[in-house]
Amino acid sequence: MKHILIADDMPTVLEQVKEIAGDRYLVTAVDSGEDLIGKAGSSDPDVILLDMYLDQTDSAEILKSLKSNDSTKNIPVIMTASDASVMELSRYYKKGACDFMKKPFVENILFRRVDVACALKEAGRFDLI
Repeated sequence: MKHILIADDMPTVLEQVKEIAGDRYLVTAVDSGEDLIGKAGSSDPDVILLDMYLDQTDSAEILKSLKSNDSTKNIPVIMTASDASVMELSRYYKKGACDFMKKPFVENILFRRVDVACALKEAGRFDLI
């Protein structure tokens, strides 16, 4: 079973992902960037869903930290937000994000994005992540 690690400061979002994806993936939910970095290093997720606007956290710095750490640099990170500008997305892609997903999540889109990110990781195609 693939493992999703999601970081979001809204409990309803964390519960939504557990509800729609819990039968298909192992889902670990955290509500802070600090917890995300700790869990990413210790729980070996297949993909990370990272809220672009975590409360009191610069998600770009979290992404940079994940991508500069040998134990987490090859984990695909999908950025999430209710809305994001093209400039914001470009900033996150430059820092190593592999994709973007709009909230609220739709089941088949969530599954597709997670599965594609995992397949690229398994194929060793980190140049596409």
